[in-house]
Amino acid sequence: MDTITRGFLNDFIDRKGYQKLKSSLQFEYFCNFCVINKEFDSISFDEKSISTGDSAQGIDGIGIIVNNKLCANTSEIRQIMEMNRMLTVTFVFVQSKTSSSFNNQQIENFCRWTKNYFTEDATLFATDEMRNFIEMREFIYNNTRYMRERSPNCMLYFCTSGKWVEDPNLVSIIESNKKEIENLDLFNKVNVQPVDSKELQNLYRKTKEPVEATIKFERKVNIPTIEEITVAYSGLLPFSEFKKIIIDETGKMKSVFDDNIRDYLEQDNNPVNKDISSTIQKGQMEQFCILNNGVTIVAEEITGPGETITLSNYQIVNGCQTSNVLYENRSIEGIENMHIPIKIIVTTNQEIKSDITRATNNQTAVDAVELEALSDFQRNLEDYYNSLENNDYKLFYERRTNQYKSDDDVPLYRIVNRESQIKSLSSMFLNNPHNVTGNYGRLIDKIGAEIFNPDHDYYPYYISALSYFTLEQILNENKLFDNSKRFRYHILMVFRFLITKSISSSLRDRAKIKKSCEQIFKILEDYDKSFEYFKKAAEFIESDELGINFKDRKAVERKNTTDLINEKLVDKYLKVQ
Repeated sequence: MDTITRGFLNDFIDRKGYQKLKSSLQFEYFCNFCVINKEFDSISFDEKSISTGDSAQGIDGIGIIVNNKLCANTSEIRQIMEMNRMLTVTFVFVQSKTSSSFNNQQIENFCRWTKNYFTEDATLFATDEMRNFIEMREFIYNNTRYMRERSPNCMLYFCTSGKWVEDPNLVSIIESNKKEIENLDLFNKVNVQPVDSKELQNLYRKTKEPVEATIKFERKVNIPTIEEITVAYSGLLPFSEFKKIIIDETGKMKSVFDDNIRDYLEQDNNPVNKDISSTIQKGQMEQFCILNNGVTIVAEEITGPGETITLSNYQIVNGCQTSNVLYENRSIEGIENMHIPIKIIVTTNQEIKSDITRATNNQTAVDAVELEALSDFQRNLEDYYNSLENNDYKLFYERRTNQYKSDDDVPLYRIVNRESQIKSLSSMFLNNPHNVTGNYGRLIDKIGAEIFNPDHDYYPYYISALSYFTLEQILNENKLFDNSKRFRYHILMVFRFLITKSISSSLRDRAKIKKSCEQIFKILEDYDKSFEYFKKAAEFIESDELGINFKDRKAVERKNTTDLINEKLVDKYLKVQ
C-alpha cells in the first residue's frame, strides 16, 4: 500500500476508533465508507451496517439507497415508500482487497456473486446480514409499481490498494459481466468500476469536503444589511443554474435538505406538489416564478466576484418539495430556462438559521412533531454535549447532518446524530427497542412529546448515547454473541434495568432519572464493569428462559418481544421469591 493511501487509511481508523480491528476489516470498512459516501453524500452513516458479515461470499458491502436515504432494513424502505409514494433505488456493491494489483478471478467472483444476489441462487448466501439484504431486495422488487421514474441502478465497486492500468483482459471481464448483469433486465443502469489507490484517495478527500456549488446569479438584489447576517440575496435563478445547487456531478440529488423540517411528499397525492408539477408539464414556464413561493438557502459562506458566486456549507431550509419536483421534471423541454424564486442568506448564527427555517416553512402543513429539528431543546442539547469535559467520555451531538464533516478535531465515532440519539434514548429509557428498526422520523411520530421535551433533563440523552457508544465498541471487538448486533437496542434496555432495577423510567421525573443516570455512568466509567453488564444483558436475551426464535428476523421488531423481556426481568429480579 502506498504512503498516501496508508495515511488516509490510518486517519480513517483514528477517526472511527477501529484500532483494534484486524487490518483486512479496517480496509473493508474504509472502502465501504468511501464508496457509500460517493453514492449517498453523507458521513452520518455506519459503514458497518452495510457489511455483509464474516465469510460472506464475494461481496464485502451492500448499500441500498432508497429515495436518497441509505436504508438498513425493509421497515425503513416501507415507511419511506408509504410517505413518498414512490421508489428510486440504487444498489451499491463493494468488494475490497488489500492486494497491490487487480485479480481477474476476484473480479469475476465479485460479479458472479452480485448476479447471484438477484437470482434464485441468493439462498446460497449464509450470513445473517446477507439474509437481511435479500429481504430488502425482495421487498423492493415486490413493489415495482412505485418505481415511477426508473428501475433501480446497480453500481459495483471493486477496490484495491493497487493501480488500475486498463489491462485489456480485465476490461474484457468487466464488460462481459456488466452485460450479463444488464441482461437480467432488472436495472435502469449498471456500472462496474475498478477503484485503485488513487481513486480511493480522491473518494476519501471528498468525505471531508464541504458542500459547495458555484452558480451564476444574474437576476438578484441585495437584501438590506441585518445584524448577524453576512449577506443576503433575493432574485430569480434559471433552472440551468439552480440544478447545480441540488444535483451533483453524477446526476444524483445532493444531501442538502437535512435542515428542512419536511421530507419529500411526492407529487401525485400532494396538492401543492401536483400544482408545481402541472405548471411545468403544461409548459407554463414563464408563470412558475409567479406561482411558486420559491426556495430559501442558508449558507455559512459565499465567495466569488460579481454574478458568479460559490456557496459553501449550505442547506435548503425551505423548498424541499419544489426542489424534488424540479428534479423529477428535469428532462422536460424548456425547463433549463425556467426561473425559480431564490433567497440566499449567509450566516453562521444557528438561532437565525432556525428562525429562517421556521418562518419560511408555511406552504405545506407541518405537524408540531416535525419541528423537533428547530426546537430550543435541540440547540441546547448540542450545547450540553459541547460543554462536556474533553475526556474518554466526550461525545459530540450532530444536530445538522455533516456539520462536523471537515472538522478533523472531532472523531467520527464520537458523533451522535439525531437518529442515533432518538434510537438510543427511546430504547434505553422508554422501553421502545422494537420500534427503532424503521425510519426515525416515524419513530418521532410514535413517541411524540416523550422525546426532545423541554421538561426533560439532558443527562439521560447523553447517558443513552454513551451507553450505545460503549456497546458499539464491545460489538466491534466481537466480544458478544452473534445475535447481539441485531438486538443491540434490546441489550441497551436490559443493561439499564440490570443497573437500576427499574422497568420503567419517566424522563419528566428529573430527580429519579438523574439518580438512574448517575448509577449507569458509574458503571460506564469502568470498561470492565460495563462489559460485564452488557455481557449479562446479552446472555439474558440469548437465554433459554426467553426462548426467542432468532431465526425469525422480525422478532426484533415486535412489541411482544420487548414485553416478554421485561416480564422475565421482573420475574427474575423483582418478584419476591
